Amino acid sequence: MGVGSREEVFEAISHPLRIKILQLLAEHPMSFSELKKALGVRSSGKLDFHLKKLGGLIALNSDGRYTLTKEGYAALQAITTVKRFGWQKRAYIIGTIAYAVASGYTLLKIFCEGAKPVYLVVLVMLASWYVFYSYWCIVKRRVFKAY
Repeated sequence: MGVGSREEVFEAISHPLRIKILQLLAEHPMSFSELKKALGVRSSGKLDFHLKKLGGLIALNSDGRYTLTKEGYAALQAITTVKRFGWQKRAYIIGTIAYAVASGYTLLKIFCEGAKPVYLVVLVMLASWYVFYSYWCIVKRRVFKAY
């Protein structure tokens, strides 16, 4: 079975065991029994099923060992990128929501109770934090850059 379409690739990398197989094969080619042992899989049928699902992402070399294809390396790179930047984007969004809630609450306190110095200090600190956090995420981490 080959992995050709995007849907097939996503299905192939949708299981944690298959991702682990790709990671192991990125280190070095492995035989069926080496993979079985490294993964802690007891059933040969289970491993065979997952290897077939990986289709065009893996291949057998001349020594009978499984190795990653060019597409397999690309799929593994995509997994790594999504894991790395997906969390950072979510963290930035959560940080933005936290900033909006905290700033809104502080502004509400200012309008209801007057501009007490402590509220103004909190507002300035929140704004400073958000500017720094945005700079760090967007410029330094490049969380919104497409790779």
